[in-house]
Amino acid sequence: MGQDVYLENNLDIPYVARLQEIFVYPFAPTEVYFSARWYYREDDTHEYAKIAGAKDDVQWEGKRLEAAPKELFFSLHMDENHTDCILRSCRVYLLEAEPSSEHWDSISRHEYLAWRAYDTKKVYSLAELPNKKLRDAYVLEKGRSSTLKISQSALPKKKKKKQMEVTEEEGALTYEEQRALWMPRKHVEVWLETSNFKRIMLSTLLRCVQKINGNRTFFVAQVVGVKSVPRPYKIGKRMVDVALQVRTSTGPRLVGIDTLSNETPSDAELTRFKVPLVPTDVRKKLQSIQIAMQDNSALFEEDDLRRKVEEDERLRQKREEAAYAEEMEREERERKEREREDLRRRQAERTQTETDQWWLQYQQKGDSKQREVAKWKARLARFQKIVNSSGAQGERDNAQRLAEQAELKLQQLEEQDEEQDE
Repeated sequence: MGQDVYLENNLDIPYVARLQEIFVYPFAPTEVYFSARWYYREDDTHEYAKIAGAKDDVQWEGKRLEAAPKELFFSLHMDENHTDCILRSCRVYLLEAEPSSEHWDSISRHEYLAWRAYDTKKVYSLAELPNKKLRDAYVLEKGRSSTLKISQSALPKKKKKKQMEVTEEEGALTYEEQRALWMPRKHVEVWLETSNFKRIMLSTLLRCVQKINGNRTFFVAQVVGVKSVPRPYKIGKRMVDVALQVRTSTGPRLVGIDTLSNETPSDAELTRFKVPLVPTDVRKKLQSIQIAMQDNSALFEEDDLRRKVEEDERLRQKREEAAYAEEMEREERERKEREREDLRRRQAERTQTETDQWWLQYQQKGDSKQREVAKWKARLARFQKIVNSSGAQGERDNAQRLAEQAELKLQQLEEQDEEQDE
């Protein structure tokens, strides 16, 4: 009593309930029944609300109620069933506050979290239940619930010094973002005159020229350092004694500022650039370059500043559009999955087999032998379903063994019938 269990329902996802009472009826002293309190899933709340007369789906904080995949809803719904429909034990943790990511990370395969309750077409936080009946039921179940222990690996690590926030840090880098990280030669020459030259240049991309057999070819490289050189060389009308340490697809090298190009890298050149880039670092760098150019706007031409602002705005809009499209796709997948689940549920209700809740037709009357046959047919169907659907080898082997026992028992019952007929 007080144990959470999975209950067979002829669907892909079993019901979850907590045992309240275990008993037998006088008319069937060898058959064990139980009373259970049901946990609802997200779809159950909307379905039962409409059965109760609600015109729309259940709302939460002004929007359609949604739940995490491992979230269940506490309820007052209780009824009785035969113990044959119990599949295995599980565990539901009751919380009085919305779970954090650490809570979700700490639960295992057959564990769930419940921090809200469904009652009469509405959902409430377990910390703010609206009536005594709900509160008393929650206090009872809370008293026999386990406490969820947050694993140390799930706890957030100590935060480092706060860094600049970046909108939409996830996702692969596009060619447009890599070109935005590229530094043209004329900008390198501008930053060379400032004290921030090394800080600005680090992690940027360059388009460099090299001569192979008298032919000029270009390659993309990433700056990893600034180094003084023993022999100064000429840039425009001035002599410089610094070069740039870079990473390329063929390894590290040292390049002079006089080898840099003002032309934008092509898609082919970016494709040949095999150095891995971290998207979050690149996007932080893009923001820092934009801020640096604004702070030193007097050093740049007005067209360069305007193009940089427009470029960054285009990138931001593209990331937002990609994130929005991904969110819409996710919602569409979830909507279709809900529709498929509703369809499976309706089909299961329309095509209930004779093994579904077989004991109900024998509660008041019925031949004892027919009852025994119905019971073993139900067990055989359940074990065969586990054999066909379970991903655990041990569970399949055990179910196969029990299915064979059920088949043997049915054969014995049939042989007894034939002997009596003879």
